[in-house]
Amino acid sequence: MPTALVTGAGGRLGEVIARHLAKNDYLVIAHVNKSRAPGKKLVQDITRDGQQAALVSCDFSKPANVPGFFQEIIDQHGVPDLIVNNASAFDYDFPGKASHAALSQSLAVHVEAPFLLMDLAYKAASKKRPITVVNILDQKVVNLNPDYYSYTIGKCALYAMTQLWQINPTNKMRVFGILPGLLFPSGKQTKKDFERVRNDTLLGQNPSPQEIADVILLVARTRSMPGQNLVVDGGESLVPRARDIAYE
Repeated sequence: MPTALVTGAGGRLGEVIARHLAKNDYLVIAHVNKSRAPGKKLVQDITRDGQQAALVSCDFSKPANVPGFFQEIIDQHGVPDLIVNNASAFDYDFPGKASHAALSQSLAVHVEAPFLLMDLAYKAASKKRPITVVNILDQKVVNLNPDYYSYTIGKCALYAMTQLWQINPTNKMRVFGILPGLLFPSGKQTKKDFERVRNDTLLGQNPSPQEIADVILLVARTRSMPGQNLVVDGGESLVPRARDIAYE
């Protein structure tokens, strides 16, 4: 049975990804930080349905924790076949009204933790048992606006890191980036406002969280597909905006 590590699995997109992988015969290692109660419920739901999952915890805002966290996973479950870097820090700031604390958190969670996980995974991988990594990015890394300034800086750095791994000549590890559009209400956006703007794209629809999970399973299973970046946003990235869609 293949093993998948899903970071930030305690809710929203991470939870959907974890449930989908479990239903498709993965042993899911569900990582949480503060969302321990939802994470525990997720694992209970998965195992009650006859699938396999385990809960792990690590505070990625302290990157020094990551090597021990990954080694513990290997010791208990073996080297993961699939790693989904989904954990995120989503605090609002803006150029001129920036938050250094938000930047530090964003860089730790979006850059340093994935940096370490990918390096450790590569060292643990082999040609006979390669690893697939999927980094959850954001369509805004190719369609910038200034909202969520520190978050965006972190995601742009992860995007660059993803591209660097993609041009690394190795068959031990494939690295994909997924650039989703609007999936959930953003910040203080109300449900009514979310429904009003969610389909304001070229295709007239934004993706569902389930579609993102479907894409992850596709790239994980399609071994001949090289690492690449996949935009799943209904065309949102093709429409320049001065502000985040949540503020329009």
